Amino acid sequence: MRGSVVRILISSLFFLLLSSQSIASQLEPFKATYTARYNGISVTATRELTGQEGNWRLDFSTSALFASIKEYSRFTNQDGSITPYHYEYRRKGLGRDRGTILSFEPDKNMVLNVSNPERDMENVSPNILDKLSYQMQLALDVASGKENLQYEVADGKKIRKYTFAQEGTEILKTPMGKVETIKVRRVRDADSERETTVWIAPKWNYALVKLVQLEENGKKYQITLKNLTINGKTVGAGQ
Repeated sequence: MRGSVVRILISSLFFLLLSSQSIASQLEPFKATYTARYNGISVTATRELTGQEGNWRLDFSTSALFASIKEYSRFTNQDGSITPYHYEYRRKGLGRDRGTILSFEPDKNMVLNVSNPERDMENVSPNILDKLSYQMQLALDVASGKENLQYEVADGKKIRKYTFAQEGTEILKTPMGKVETIKVRRVRDADSERETTVWIAPKWNYALVKLVQLEENGKKYQITLKNLTINGKTVGAGQ
């Protein structure tokens, strides 16, 4: 399997799932499954939020043939503001195995790279996020109507800045039925040929319904929500 499929499932992660109380800055446990295909190869991705206020854990995993990626973030949510304190990433079967462990110390404005101390980050923003927790922050911000969707994200090597823009609403036909979605686009440099667009459904608690990415070589990748449960209850078109 080519690494591009799994990289898109990681680098463009917007698997954003919140409770119907998201406007009130609350989260509820969920589990979602996504499907994708690339050159006839099926890929399955799972997204799961567990825990409670003061101690949340967001897990992501994907696998195909002999390759797999697993990552998770632990964070708190205070009045709609996400603060991560631990992040781990593991990749196997795509060339050389890789792994990253980050420890966040917001009181010291530091991010410690446990895997490679030479890459510790100092004087970081108190609003720094990791590659999973920023997705939850984005979802909370969209739910609360914020227009300034900019984030600083520690990816293990450096601090990256992500910017997003809302592009209206659209009705999508999905395996779970028709649903109204909010269309959100990643804002990139003017000379970039990559495009990333996601559709999230307020009616389904701000879940990602679809992601489409166009690569510089013209190839197109797409993932689709297959099923979703919130607090153990199955979500469908009638909900």
